[in-house]
Formats: sequence, structure tokens, C-alpha cells
Amino acid sequence: MLGQATLVHAEQLISLRNGMVLRGVYLEVASMNQNAFSAGNEGGIQNRPIWVVDDGLRRTYVHRRGMVAAEPRDVPDLHERIEFFQPVPDGGEQVASIGQALGVTPFNEFGRRRLTVRGPSGSPFAILQGITELTAKYAKVEALKTDDSINLDMRIATSSISSDQLRDIFRRNTDPKNVDARLNVVRFFAESERYADARRELVRILDEFPDSADLKPIVGQYVENEARQLLEQAELRRESGQPQLARAILDQFPTRVVSRVTQVKVADLLGSMEETQQQVDMVHQRLAALVGELQEPVQDSLGGLVAEIKAELSPETLPRLSDFIRMGGNATMDPETRVSLAVAGWLLGNGSGETNLKIVLSLIDVRSLVREFLVEEDPGKRQEILTRLSSLEGARADYIAKMLPLMKPPMIDAIQSDSSIVADPSVAGMFHVGLDQNGFHVAQAEDPSAIPPVSYVVQLPPEYDPNRTYPCVVAMHAAGAIAETQLNWWSGVPQQAFLQQSSDPDRVVDESSVEEPEPPATMRLGHSIRHGFIVVAPRWTRGGQGDYEYTMREHDAVLSSLRHALRHFAIDSDRVFIGGHGPGGTAAWDIAISHPDLWAGMISISSRPGKTLLHYNENSKYVPVYIVKGDKDGVPLRDFGAIYDRYMTYDHDAMIVLYRGRGLDFFYEEADRIFEWMKTPGHRRPAPPDELEVVSMREGDRYFWWLEWDEMLPGLSINPVLWADAERLKAAPVKARVMANNEVIITQAPSDSYSVWLYPQMPLDFKQTITVRYRSRRKDFTFDQSVGVMLEDVRVRADRERPFWGKVQIP
Repeated sequence: MLGQATLVHAEQLISLRNGMVLRGVYLEVASMNQNAFSAGNEGGIQNRPIWVVDDGLRRTYVHRRGMVAAEPRDVPDLHERIEFFQPVPDGGEQVASIGQALGVTPFNEFGRRRLTVRGPSGSPFAILQGITELTAKYAKVEALKTDDSINLDMRIATSSISSDQLRDIFRRNTDPKNVDARLNVVRFFAESERYADARRELVRILDEFPDSADLKPIVGQYVENEARQLLEQAELRRESGQPQLARAILDQFPTRVVSRVTQVKVADLLGSMEETQQQVDMVHQRLAALVGELQEPVQDSLGGLVAEIKAELSPETLPRLSDFIRMGGNATMDPETRVSLAVAGWLLGNGSGETNLKIVLSLIDVRSLVREFLVEEDPGKRQEILTRLSSLEGARADYIAKMLPLMKPPMIDAIQSDSSIVADPSVAGMFHVGLDQNGFHVAQAEDPSAIPPVSYVVQLPPEYDPNRTYPCVVAMHAAGAIAETQLNWWSGVPQQAFLQQSSDPDRVVDESSVEEPEPPATMRLGHSIRHGFIVVAPRWTRGGQGDYEYTMREHDAVLSSLRHALRHFAIDSDRVFIGGHGPGGTAAWDIAISHPDLWAGMISISSRPGKTLLHYNENSKYVPVYIVKGDKDGVPLRDFGAIYDRYMTYDHDAMIVLYRGRGLDFFYEEADRIFEWMKTPGHRRPAPPDELEVVSMREGDRYFWWLEWDEMLPGLSINPVLWADAERLKAAPVKARVMANNEVIITQAPSDSYSVWLYPQMPLDFKQTITVRYRSRRKDFTFDQSVGVMLEDVRVRADRERPFWGKVQIP
């Protein structure tokens, strides 16, 4: 039977420096290490720098000084806690840990399900569970009485239980003649932000209990909330580069049933989109008219680019032409100057300020040659391209550095012509690159020492436009799984319709009311789709591999796939995150802090850190980390508490999340918060540090931002496969600094041969001589305006956002 709804204790809001807000009951602890907890209880540790925020579903750990932006603010927790009777055991064995979840049945009308996990012997073990407590945030699911009863309190997100299942549970456990119990259900749905369910149930109550007519205005409130959710979805789609879908939602918005305030918001958003489109149309007309006033040879030279602008100018690319929008109508300026502003803006971006038509015309040729260089495999032909570039007035390093991020991916044409890149015939926006999983395993078995062939699957968001760049997740599959499973987690399982049709004929507000063009056979509807992320899932394991091995073979498989994706798809290299599950989560963690210059952040789910991760703490402070684990996946605070503590310091951007009562799991319900975390303004790849303080103990970990070396000195690198046989497990320190006097000094590093990569933002004055020192060695660098180093760097690293301009080698 349905128990009495009660209110739980007050909670706190904790604002974090990264822009997120945590809500729950918080307490302060000295350490995440279980042994340290004991020491703290005995008075051995007095300082309590870690805050734990418990929202009933999970416990989130953050460092107070490093992560918390303000003092906690008390807020009443108005969520109702609905209790259900279930036959839970009075005694039984307390479960310390549970194995990997292998399968689970849906909840039946009694609020019960069967969870199958991997037992201690490796064979499947079934646990009968029942919901004993339900709030808008979480369901408390306990093990029920059986012949072999156990005590297990597991928490799952309420959002993971379908509305159909919840309605069946409430229908079975609620007295239909008890209006208060029925209203508890309404409030529950409303607090869960399932406003359509709340509205439906409230309408039924009003029909069956005429004395409750005073509640009728609440129906309108729920309709407003449904409308607000739809409006937020339209705004999200527009922000994510999906203006057509946003417009489709707004054009058919149910304005007749919402308030005047909501109608105005919809009209304002539509008006803003219409204004943007009018600006696009105005630019087309004005530019065409101005070009028509130029001499015919100039018109011919501009014809291709003007046609490109006409075809590809969109709300996403319009900001490039801000100078032209502002001054293109100024009749006191001659047509050549105004056309120059438009073309320079398209090629170099807003604020370029270039008004010399001769230089602007040369920029068109420069871009064409730059693209040729980036795709050319023959070194001799690349040198010929550099020679041709040197004769062009617009081939300046500063111009090309501005041009590179605005270009389409240099190998975009290969998506159509390269037989190794295949569009999935049934899933929109999905491509298969290189070998499938079996072929990848065979290739590695044939030559285990070779760099693995580039092989990955990629999911693009709707309305993908190669003229804009998208944030990206490099998603690492678990050992024994295939790469496609990561697309399902991050992007959703393919479905038959883009906007799912509602089975409720009286639903007032629903995306299913929006008429869309004919969709492909299936589309993904998950988080990366809604938020406009590209997901790249590389293949990285050998056949039969059961765990992450910490090898450069695995690193090469991932990093080569990322570079390939950067060359072919419009990825913002300043917003590339790496994440994974199980051994894939461990791999993501290790790759992130072994190559911290590549990532905007790292997400590790159900990982088990070891080997290099125990020694690379110096590197970890450069990468924001988000770690998710079940508190019964082994004993995390005993097994990994010491390494977690290293991330709970003032110089780390780290959140560690432990789900209550959960074992080795995929934690689909954490995706909402992970995407919120990735989209915070501070989670972009930061500028290269002026001072490097990192470590390395593996041969391949030899490139950090602007410092690179060839080989480590004898005895400093460790083969991860022979880890247990190593006589010395210690990472070699690496220290270098950019000085105020235009010098770069290497003070400590594990090699005798270095490359120092240079660019103006380090900060260095490229108009003056730059000096690089290592011990008694000194090399001077004078920038000669050549662009060969820059283009070769972009060709090799595929990073068009931050090209290096110069290179100094020692000796």
C-alpha cells in the first residue's frame, strides 16, 4: 500500500566555481580515504577540506577551497517522500559490494523488479528488489525477502523510471477514493517535472471529485509548465545549431492554451530568429549589389567566394560579417572597401579590419593553397605550395592563424570519396570510419607492434554545418564491448521517429505536435543530439582484451582517431572531452592526464585507476575531471580513496560522484549533469601555461603543450606491460617556463634533445629575438614571417585553433 507522504529535512544549495549548483545535505570530511576517516575520527586529522553533498541518490565530493564559490544557502526541501510497503528482510547479510549489472526487468505494478548481477563466482546472480521510498529525485530500491535474503539499499534516479511504470505502480497502490492520496501522486509528478502526467491525473480528480473544483487553476499552471519546457527545448536547439528544428517547434507552438506572458516569449524568440534571417538576406542583397559595381575582372575574381557566401551564410556564420553589417551601408565608403570588409570577414572573422581589396583577393588564393597543403601527403609538393604561398601578399602568419579556425575541415571532401568512411544507411548522422571491431582486432593480431589503424564510429548532431565547430566527446567503450555502445550512451539508441508520438490524445504541449520533414529510418535522440555535440567512439582494444593495459598502443589508437576526426569533421579543438566506461573510463582518465594539452575535461565512469594514474598527479591539475562510480563497486573509498584525495585539493577542478548502493554500472541517469558540466563556460581547453610542471614515466608521454622531446634518458621510462618487474616506479619531473624577457627556459626534463614550439600568445614578442635555454645550451629564434612551421604543425596535429608559428630544437 501507498504510505503517507512526508517532507524531508532542509537542504543546501552549494554554488561551485565552475558554474554548477549542487543541492542536497552537505557535510565536511577530512578525506575520501577510509583510513584517513579513521585517523580524523581519532583526532589525527583536524582539517576538513572536502564537502560531501548528498541528494539521496548520490554523494558528490568537491574540495571546499578549490571548488566552492560561496557559503551554502539553506533551502526547504519540498519534495514529497512517498513510502511503499515491501517485504524487506529483517536480517540477512549486509552487502558490501555487488558485481557488474548484467540485466534488469522493468518495474511491475507492485514496484518490484529483478536485477541480475555478476556474482562472486562470476555466474549471474538475481536480486529481487522493490521500491520502498520514492521522491522526485530518487527511488530507494531494497532487496526483498528470499530464501537467501540480503540487505541492499540501492538508489536509482526517478527520471530513469518511465511514466507508464509509475502510473501502474500508483494505480495499484493508491486508493482511488482517497482524494488526498491521489493529490500526492499529482504533486509527485509535478515535482518530477512530468507536468503532462500531473495534469492528466488532476483532470481526472476534478472529474471524480467535484468538491475539488478550487484546484482547477492548477491545471493551467501545469499547462504553462509544459509550454515552458517546450520553449526551453526550442531555445536549446537554436543554441546547439539546429535552427530549423527550433523554428519548427515555435511555428506550431500551442499559443492558444498558454498565458500572454508565454505568448510574448514565443513571439520574441521567433522575432529574434526572423531578424537574424533578415540580416542574412540583407547581406546577400547588399554584397551582390556592391560587387556589381566593381570592374568586371574583379567581379570574376570574387565570383566563387561570393557564391560560397550566398550558399553558406547562416545564423551561425553571420557574426563573421559583423563589420560589413555595420558599415556595408555606409555610402561614404567606396564599394571596394565595403566588399573587402565582407570578404575579409568571411575568411578571417569579425574584426579583421582589412580593407585593401588587393590583399583580400590574395587571401582567397591563400586559403585555397592552405587547404591544398593540409591534405597533401607528398613532402615535395608541400614545399612547392609553400613557395607559391610566399609570393602572395596575404600569406602572413597572423592572417593564416585567423583563417585556419574558420575553414571547413581540410579533408571534408573525403567523407564522400574515401571508401573507408561510410555513412550508416539507417542512422542519420552516423559514420563508420576504418575497420569494424572484428577487422580492428585482426589487424592488431597480425602486427601487434604497429600503430593501430584508424577506426572509429562518429555521430553528428542534426543540421550539422561544417562552417561552424561543435564540442566533441571522445567516448571510450568498455573492454569486451564495441565502440557503437558509446554512441548509444552519449547520443541515444536509434529510434524510428525524430519526435516521438504521444500515446495521450489529449496532450496539450508536446514536441510530437511539430511537423517535421520526412525523417530517415532512425535517428538518435539523446543528450549529444540535443546539446549539439559530436561523439567520436574509437576502437582501442585487442581481441579478447579484458582490461585497460596503459600502453602507447591504446593511446595511439585513440589519439590517431581524434586527429583523423579533426581533419574530417567540424570539431572545436578547444572543447574536446574524453570519457568512458569501465576499463574505457580508466583509459580515458590515463590518456587525459598523460596528454593534458588536448582536453577540455575528462569523464571517467566505473573506472579502476592504477599504474601511471598513481604517479601523474602533477599533470591532473591541468584537466577538469568528473568521476562517477557506485559505492558498492568494490569498496571505492578503501580501494581508491588515496588517489581520490589527490584530486581533492585547491588546484584541481574535480567532482567525484558516488551513487548509493550501486555496483559496476553505466549510470545513464548521470548524463544530464555531465552535459551541464561540459557546457559550463570554464570547461574549455585553457591557454597553454607559461610555466610547465608535469611528469612522465612512459615513452610516449613526451609532448606537453609547447615542449616535446625525442627519447627519454635510460632508466626513466617504464613499460606498462612489465610494470610489476620495474625496479623503480617514479615519474620524471618536467619543468619549463616562459620568462618575461622573451626567453624560454627548460629547467628539468627527462631527455637531452628537445623541441620548443612557439607562438605569440605564450606570451612572446615575435618581433624580437626569442631565446631558448637548457642548462648551458642556448638557441636564438628570429621569426622570418614564413608559415611552413605553422602549416606543418596543423597538418600533423590537426589543431586549427592553436597553431604554433615557430620551432626551436636543442641541440
